Amino acid sequence: MVLYMEQSSLEGLTEADIKKIIDENEDRTKYQRLEGYYRGDHDILRVTKKDSTAPNNKIVNNMAKYITDTAVGYFIGKPVVYSSQDDAFLAALQDIFDYNDEQDENTEVAKTCSIDGDCYEMLYMDEDAQVRFVKVSPNNCIMIYETGYTTPIAALRFIYSWDKDDHPIKKVEFWTATDCWYFVSFNGGPLDLVDIRPHYWGDVPFIEYINNEERLGDFEGVVSIIDAYNRAQSNTANFFQYNDEAILKVLKMGTVSSQDIAEMKEKGAIILEDGGDIQWLIKEVADTPLENYKKRLREDMHLFSSVPNLNDENFGGNLSGVAVSYKLWGLEQICSIKERKFKRALQRRIELIANILNIQGGHYDYRDIDIQFRRNKPQNVLEIAQIITMLASDLSRESRLKMLPTVDNVQDELEKLREERQEDMGGFGGYDSLAHALQEAQTAAQQEPGQTAAQQEPGQTAAQRPQVESGAAT
Repeated sequence: MVLYMEQSSLEGLTEADIKKIIDENEDRTKYQRLEGYYRGDHDILRVTKKDSTAPNNKIVNNMAKYITDTAVGYFIGKPVVYSSQDDAFLAALQDIFDYNDEQDENTEVAKTCSIDGDCYEMLYMDEDAQVRFVKVSPNNCIMIYETGYTTPIAALRFIYSWDKDDHPIKKVEFWTATDCWYFVSFNGGPLDLVDIRPHYWGDVPFIEYINNEERLGDFEGVVSIIDAYNRAQSNTANFFQYNDEAILKVLKMGTVSSQDIAEMKEKGAIILEDGGDIQWLIKEVADTPLENYKKRLREDMHLFSSVPNLNDENFGGNLSGVAVSYKLWGLEQICSIKERKFKRALQRRIELIANILNIQGGHYDYRDIDIQFRRNKPQNVLEIAQIITMLASDLSRESRLKMLPTVDNVQDELEKLREERQEDMGGFGGYDSLAHALQEAQTAAQQEPGQTAAQQEPGQTAAQRPQVESGAAT
């Protein structure tokens, strides 16, 4: 959730003001519903019927999970690549990223953004004085921005737990750029301010990741279509289940009891009077219109979510890179929006980390780090390599390496190339040294013993100089 207020209002906030903000903005109904849909908790599961004897199948087709998993996998299934001319900064940053399992953190943040429309991240220092960052669900965070700006001026974090007697405990942290206010409520009681502590991040240590400017999830716009598809599937199952219990029509069966009918069913035989007849009464199923209806619903879900049906036969076969790109065009558009929003948040993460590193003695600028996203889609490596070859005279080696889907870390690859070049040069250098030594030996063999080339008389030829045995040169 996001709130806006003036910076001047923030500076004058009291304990009562903070409690009022908490009480008025603790509703999380939207996020809970969307997260439930991702897990498979759809509205169809709560459908009841007046006739308790009628079939009531509740079939969930979890298109919400399919849309999110496909979009996230395509967007950030491959790790984000960082590069910089400042090797020391990049190395320090990579150590922190490895310590926090940055790749998995990015994936989980992107998944929450896909579900809820936004997500938050908190940075803190652990007991070993190491920089940590952790995802915070939008259910548990409120970001406060200054009106008309995109830099946060405060953040609220909610922590819910229970004591040993299962009594609820609610903790609330109110973070500003300089300090943190800690509130606690026990067993549903009032919030009490228990502490105010300064911090040294130099900014609000929270980051908001957004899926788009409207903060809408990837399947949020097609929830009604998902519900319609669930109903259609459930009603189809109800219809077939009802008609599985076909009614037996019997003519001229005579006078029989219920026990007689049960025995006939068990033995598979029915006794009829003369002129009697039996037949099953089965309702005709209009299957074609029903399947056409469900097909339209499926197509609409893919159309309005921009996530294609990867099981479609049109994705089969040996498609060219251009053909695949056209089929993924819609998904590429929403991922382009995701990338711009996500990149801005990653830059803020790096900025906050740089603040701590600079306090520890560094001199780093977060703007020196370049961030590159790569789509997780089938790649024609041969085609890409041919393109890179054609661009060799127009692009730097670093830019060309960034284009290769097989290269995860461009800086590491450049370092390996430099090492290999030095090894090759070392080999040639050894050869050159040997050749130079042989040349000097030959020159020395043509000189008098103890006479250097500088001591020779001008104009003295090799034939005029005293000769020495070849062994003297060795």
